[in-house]
Amino acid sequence: MFFRTRIMNKKRFLIAVLLIILVVVLAVWLLPSLQSQQTEVCRVPKNNPDTLFDIDYETDALPITGDGYASQLISHSAYKLSYNKDYKVPNWVFYELLREELEGNNPRKDNFRSDPLVAVDESATLSDYRNSGYDRGHIAPAADFSWDATAKEESFYLSNMCPQTPSFNRGIWKRLEDQVRAWAYRDSAVCVVAGPVLPDTLCGEFRSIGSGQVFVPELFYKVVFSVFAEKPRMIAFVIPNEKSNADLQMFVVSVDSVERLTQMDFFPILPDSIENVLESSVDINDWF
Repeated sequence: MFFRTRIMNKKRFLIAVLLIILVVVLAVWLLPSLQSQQTEVCRVPKNNPDTLFDIDYETDALPITGDGYASQLISHSAYKLSYNKDYKVPNWVFYELLREELEGNNPRKDNFRSDPLVAVDESATLSDYRNSGYDRGHIAPAADFSWDATAKEESFYLSNMCPQTPSFNRGIWKRLEDQVRAWAYRDSAVCVVAGPVLPDTLCGEFRSIGSGQVFVPELFYKVVFSVFAEKPRMIAFVIPNEKSNADLQMFVVSVDSVERLTQMDFFPILPDSIENVLESSVDINDWF
C-alpha cells in the first residue's frame, strides 16, 4: 500500500511538471502573436475620425489666444469667451449650436449691460457706445440662444459685443448668423468661434469709441466647424466692418488664414493630421 501511494504521488508530480512545461511552451509560442496583436492595437492612428465624436467641444476645444494678447477666460451658461481688457472687446467667443436649440422662442429683451465677471475698470460701458454711431454688435448672436432665457440674457453682456457699423451689424453679419443657424439645422450641430481682428500691438494707433477707448475693429472673423456631418468640415469668413451686399461666398477663407491673421489656434485639441486637412482649405460646395 505504501509503495502504491508513492507511485501514485510520483505520477501526480510528473503530471504536474508536464503541465507546467506545457504551459511554459504554450506561453513562449503564443507570446509573439500576443505582442503582435498588442502592437496592432497601439498602432490605431490618432486621426481616427471616430475620435472627433468623443471630444467635449464646449470645454476642451477652446481656441488658444496668441501671445501678447490680454486674455481673461469667461464661462457663461451657453458660451465661453476670451476677454481682452486692453481693447475692451473679446478676443474670441466660442459656443456649440444644436439643431434642437433652434426651436426655442424666448423673447429678446435687449438688456445690454456690463459683464459681472469683468472688472469694472476693464469693461466697456453703455456710455462708450452712446452716440458713437456704432451698434453694440453681438459676437455670439442672441438668436442662437432663444432656447434658454438665461443664455439669451447673458448674450447681452458687453463682453460679447464689439462696435459694429449699423449697416454691417444689421446686414451681412446678420446674414451670416442666419446661415450658421441653417447649417446647424442641416448638420445637427455646429461649433462656432468668432471675434474681431485685433491689432498686432497696443503701440500703434487704433480707432476707438467712448472714454473707455473701446476698440473699433476693421475686420471680423467667424469659423464654423460641422463636426457631426457625414463629412466633417470647416469654413471661415473674414468680413470688413462696413456695408456689403456681396454674397457670403465672397468672404470665405481657410481656417489657417484666419489663424495667421489673428495669431490664434482654433480647435487645438484635434489630432494634427485631421486639423491640418480641415483647416488648410475649404470646399464651398460642401456648404452652399
